[in-house]
Amino acid sequence: MGVREHYIKELENLRSTILEMGELATDAFEQVIYALRNNDQIMTEYVISSDYIINKKETSINETVTLMIAKQQPVASDLRSVIVALKISSDLERVGDLAVDMAKGGKRLKKGALTDERIELCVLAEQACDMLKKALRAYNEGNVLAAQRIAQEDDLIDTKYALFIRNLFQLVPNTGIVEEVTQLAFIGRYIERIADYATNIAEWIVYEANGKYFDLN
Repeated sequence: MGVREHYIKELENLRSTILEMGELATDAFEQVIYALRNNDQIMTEYVISSDYIINKKETSINETVTLMIAKQQPVASDLRSVIVALKISSDLERVGDLAVDMAKGGKRLKKGALTDERIELCVLAEQACDMLKKALRAYNEGNVLAAQRIAQEDDLIDTKYALFIRNLFQLVPNTGIVEEVTQLAFIGRYIERIADYATNIAEWIVYEANGKYFDLN
């Protein structure tokens, strides 16, 4: 295998590792949604305790990219590919962290409190998770058009999040459960941030393809 062929293989392996990390982050997000919907404390603790796996994956990717740059000194599109891998791995690590934040917030909710609002939040989270999956699929396929469409979904998430927060805080004078309202507000913010990270990934896909960074937000 020649030098160029070997480098292309390394790029393919790097992309596969990013997708593996994406699957881990997506799994964590889906698991915390399930835990929140079903008040599943075992799943909640699992999400929190498993976060180190995503962190280790990011560290491994950082080391791989550093070695690739040092050995191959890539330029142009090759350099963009490794930079994008580095950026996306950072975004996915933050998704994992936010899933943990959601889990910790869920632990503070009283069982049976604000059930309707909790379900509404889970629906919003599922939409954000779908965005994340689409972003990872677009990265795998190098699909710029699919990446650009993700920004439109992020606008919808932002609108629904703002409405949820407005309605949520109207409950405070009537319920007296300020802690639960506060935690749901925090969890809603974490969900909105995950949607933002999915959009970030979409932006990096566009950059990898044409060498120009566009703020899709």
